[in-house]
Amino acid sequence: MNVLNNLSVAELYKIAGYSNKLQKANLSDEFIPEIINHKSESCIGYQGIFNWSCMQYLSVSNSIKTILGYEPEVFLKKGLNFGLSIIHPSDLERLRAVHQSIFEYYYNTPQNQRLKLRFSYNLRVKAKDHNYIHILRQSNFMSFTEDGKPTIEYVNCTDITGFSFNNIISLTVHLLSSSGTFVLCHETEFPEVNNNLSKREKEVLELARQGYTSKQIADKLYLCTETIKSHRKHIIAKTGTGNMAAAINKIIRH
Repeated sequence: MNVLNNLSVAELYKIAGYSNKLQKANLSDEFIPEIINHKSESCIGYQGIFNWSCMQYLSVSNSIKTILGYEPEVFLKKGLNFGLSIIHPSDLERLRAVHQSIFEYYYNTPQNQRLKLRFSYNLRVKAKDHNYIHILRQSNFMSFTEDGKPTIEYVNCTDITGFSFNNIISLTVHLLSSSGTFVLCHETEFPEVNNNLSKREKEVLELARQGYTSKQIADKLYLCTETIKSHRKHIIAKTGTGNMAAAINKIIRH
C-alpha cells in the first residue's frame, strides 16, 4: 500500500517530467569521472551525483560516513528507495510538494538558463545511529535530454543541525548572474502539516487521490463501504475542508 506520506520513486519520476517507464543509464564512462573530479569533498558535508533519467545514484562521496554514518555503497546498491526511507516522516510528507515546486520552476525557466539554477532546501535525515541530522540540500542540474528533461544532478549536502528551522522546509531557487554570483529568484516555505490523520485515513485518502470509489476502496482494504464513508467524513473534518477533493489538494500541496 502506497500511503500518502510515502513518496515513491515512480511518482518523483513523473514529477520530473518523465513517463511511467524508467530508462536505462545512458552515459559514457568518461562523463562520470569528469564530474566527480571537479567536485571536491567537503569536511562539513557530502556530495552525490544522481541520474534522473534512470533514478539512480551514480556517485556518493566518502564524507557521507562522517555526517550520517552510512557507507556510500549503501546508496549505490539500495538506491533512492533507501534515500527516501531515512527522511523524517514529516519532511517526507512535504517532499512531494517541494519537488512539484522545483520542477514547476524548472520547466518555466528557458532551457538555456536551466544550467544556471541552484535549488536549495532543508530536511531531516536519520543517521545510522538513529539520530536525525538537519541537512541543507543544494543542487544544480548539469545535463538534460534533447527535450529539456533533467538527467545529471550534482548534489551538495551540508550538516546544519545547529540551526533552528521550526520544522519548516524552506525552498529557495537562485540563478547564476552574469557577474558570477547567485541571485535569489524564488522562495517558498512548507510548514509542518498537523492534520492528525490516522494511518487508515491516510490509506483512504491516498486511494481516493488515485481515483478509487468508496466501494473500490472498501474492497481493497477489506472493509465495508459505510466504514470508508465514515473515514471520508473524518478526513474532511480534520483537514477543515468541504469535500475529499479539497482535502486531497490541501494535503498534497503541503
